[in-house]
This record gives sequence, structure tokens and C-alpha cells, in this order.
Amino acid sequence: MRNRHGTIEPGRVGRHLVPWVVLAVVGLSACASPDASDPITRGREVYGRICSACHGSGGEGGVGPSLRTVLDTWPGCADQIEWVTIGSDGWMAAHGPAYGATGKPVQGGMPAHRDILEPDEIAAVSAFERVRYGGADEAATLADCGIGAG
Repeated sequence: MRNRHGTIEPGRVGRHLVPWVVLAVVGLSACASPDASDPITRGREVYGRICSACHGSGGEGGVGPSLRTVLDTWPGCADQIEWVTIGSDGWMAAHGPAYGATGKPVQGGMPAHRDILEPDEIAAVSAFERVRYGGADEAATLADCGIGAG
């Protein structure tokens, strides 16, 4: 606040700003990230941060393949989780030159994510991809991916 001489009086500004600062903090916390305990929400966040650069923001593909056929490639979530965990080189070393149920040859490029993502993040992003891009049932997918089983 300014006094009659046009100068700001010490201490007066702070009292008037406090309600605005409180409102801003409350507003920001209300807009904070959605429920991180929801595995699909968590998977969406991981996908956006890690996977979308290669697989596209909508799973349409790009450098990496489209995820629209994720259920055809990985009928079971465990294999998809392993693929994301160990990547193309790890998969070839463990399983040979073909990947997934389609039997397509591994064409390197899928990085191993075991060093940058926690196992629960890999399961969550796999579940997210299966539900969002593959059209799988959410409850069945979470169970198949080992999420939420007490």
C-alpha cells in the first residue's frame, strides 16, 4: 500500500499479498498431477516422458512401431514387460532373433529400460499401452500385468 506521499509503507504489502499467495499455492496443489496411485495414470505419465519420443504421442509409431497392435505382438503382458525391461539386444540374447507372437525378426533399437524405470513403472506403462492403444479391458490388463494383486 502507498501512503499519502506515494511511497510504499513497509509491512503493508505483505499483509495484502498473503491471501493471494495462499490462493495460488492452493490452486496449484489442486491442479497437481492426477492420482499417481492409479497405474493407468502412472503409465500414461511414463509413456509421455519416455516412450512417446519413439512410439508417437498417440501410440501411432514413428522411430518405433505403432502400438495399435500391441495385443497381437504381446498377447501376454509378461512378455511385453520383459521386452520393455531388456530391450532388443537383451531379447535376442535371451530368446533369439524373433520377438512377440508375430515372430517378426528383432530389428534393434528398442533400448532396455531396466536402468531408467522401476519395475512397477514398466508394468504400469505396459498396462497403459495395452488399454489405451490395444483396447484391452483395464481390470483384466492390470491383473495380467501383475498390478494391484495385493
